[in-house]
This record gives sequence, structure tokens and C-alpha cells, in this order.
Amino acid sequence: MTQTLGKRILCMGSINIDLVMFMQQFPSPGETIMTDNFQTFPGGKGGNQAVTAARLGGAVSYFTKLGDDGFSQELISKQKEASVDTHSILIEEGSTAGVAMIWVDESGQNSISFTPGANQLLSPADVQANAHIFDQADILLITMEIQTETVYEAIRLAKSKGLLVVLDPAPAPAGGIPDEIAALVDYTKPNETEAEILTGIKVTDEASAKLALDALKAKGFQTPIVSLGSQGAATYVDQVFYWIDPIKVESIDTTAAGDVFIGAFTAALSMDESFTACLKYAKTAAAISTTRKGAQSSIPNREEVLSIMQ
Repeated sequence: MTQTLGKRILCMGSINIDLVMFMQQFPSPGETIMTDNFQTFPGGKGGNQAVTAARLGGAVSYFTKLGDDGFSQELISKQKEASVDTHSILIEEGSTAGVAMIWVDESGQNSISFTPGANQLLSPADVQANAHIFDQADILLITMEIQTETVYEAIRLAKSKGLLVVLDPAPAPAGGIPDEIAALVDYTKPNETEAEILTGIKVTDEASAKLALDALKAKGFQTPIVSLGSQGAATYVDQVFYWIDPIKVESIDTTAAGDVFIGAFTAALSMDESFTACLKYAKTAAAISTTRKGAQSSIPNREEVLSIMQ
């Protein structure tokens, strides 16, 4: 995989501070569990994806809204450290950054809740008022952790300006995604839970993943990729069902695996790599990330990924 200057990536979505507790098992309702392992990391699906794409070779800028609190300033600094252009981040006075509470059990599985803070204040009007930002990009990478209508407005604007659109439909809207929007999306990567919400099909294996892919394509999505965690992922390559075998590693924290997958995929896409090469790059980066704790702290660099791919 040869690195080039590549297409420019515009990321949109949430940037949060992740407050993480590591424990043997998740508490049941009403149960208190003691743990002495608590850490703080920069995160948010959009933030993770932007840092991944930049660290893995992409030219990345970020468009979102943050507050004027200390967490927000720290998050902007972390994006800058990863070489993400932050000039398009809007500041909402009197608001705060998003905060995610993450529990991780001894197997590396996680459970997450979050309050969006200023992320949720980015509006469709903000998108239109900053339309010039889209003129400076070739690919839009966007998640659903901001206002749904803002996501849809950004996708419409991106397509009107000729950008490729990569959508992470997380969290998947309960009512699904309108066919009109689906038809504007070039690549989308739901996990098994999101695929079930979007299609009504419970995804547990290759056969059900294929059914979900067919349903997503019927809704208008051009190239869906359904991920099944440690089992692998599924898509179509040249109209043929394609199963993506996972890379076997000893996982300790899967918090950012999905974000790293789609961020790495988009970075490779920006370098005009083939679809299958993008998938290989993505699954390798995601596998490496699960062997480390945290979200952005778990993201590998380009050299690490290429060394395993060779």
C-alpha cells in the first residue's frame, strides 16, 4: 500500500471525553462493583475516526461543535496532536464537551452511555452556514451521534458537491434511515446491532449477514459492510458475497474497534486503494486496537498496520 497525498477527508460526529472503568464483570441492576482501574481518554466516535484516519495516512479536517470548558479545549488539542485540522470546530459559549461513561469487562467487551454536550447543538443551519468547508474535502466521514437532521443535511450537501460519503450509522435511528438518504451514501458500516435496527434482520452469522446486506442494498445503500465483531465482517465485492475473516489477537478492550475500522477504511479509500485493500487495511488496524486499552490511545500508526499486512 503506497501512501500518496490522497483525497481530503472531512469528519463529522461526536467528540467526547471517555471516562472508563475496567472490571471483572458488569454490575447487575442494583449491584455495586468495586474497581481500582479508572482511566480518562479522549474519544467520541467521530473523534476516534478522525484521529484514526489521520494517523493512518489521511489528510483530515473536523467539523463539529464543542463547548468553552476545559474538556473541550483538551479534545481540540488531542485532535491537533494527531494532525487533524481543527479550524472548522465551532465553539458554543456556556456549553460543554460530550462525556461518555464506559465499562469494560475482563473479556474486553464494553457497555457505553454518554451525554452529548455541545455535539448535539450542531444544526442543519450550521451546516449550510459553513458550506464552504465541504468545498475543501473529497470524502465525508460521518456518524449518527449528532442531530439526525444535521447528519442528513451534511450528506445532502456533500453529494451536491461531489464528495464520497462514508456513513457510520451509530447509533442507528429507531425509525431507520430514509431511502432518500441511503441512496446518497457510498459506503456504510453498521455492526450487527445497527444492521438489525436498520433491516429488522437479526445478524448472528454469515447467512444472516448476507440477508442484512441484501436488505440494506434494497434500501438504497450502495456498498454496505456489516461487521460482526470478533467473527469478522461481510460485504459484496463485484456483486459477489465477500466474507472478511478476522485477524486473531488477544483482545483486552474493543471500545474503539468499530471506529478504527471505518477510520482506517476511509484513510485507505482516500489513497485510491482498491475496495478489498481498504477492507484489509481496516480489519488489521481494528484488530491491533483491541489489544490496547482506551479509544484514541489504542489506535495504531500506519507503520504498525503495514508491518502486519506484509
